Amino acid sequence: MDAHSKSRSDTEADIPKEITVQKVLNLYGIFLFLGLILSIFTHGIEDINGFLIFILISSVLYFFMLNLYFVSDFGRKVVFGMIGAIALFSLFMVFYLQINPAAH
Repeated sequence: MDAHSKSRSDTEADIPKEITVQKVLNLYGIFLFLGLILSIFTHGIEDINGFLIFILISSVLYFFMLNLYFVSDFGRKVVFGMIGAIALFSLFMVFYLQINPAAH
């Protein structure tokens, strides 16, 4: 019995951990947002607080949508709806800012 359990632990140790799309996208998000935070020091950003708030909101939204996508089919539908809403809002802002340019 002891030899049998020992051989099982040896074979389990040899099996590499599965790399899933969710793990890859989580790692991508971590490196993406850490890179954005590091860009504060490499570029002269005047409004650091606003940039940090942008990074915080976008990172929370990214990881929330990513993990919601992999939870269930309903989560996937919600994520696709959110992506569609973001796309429509972006198109709206393109035309809005063409008509009403921001004063610099």
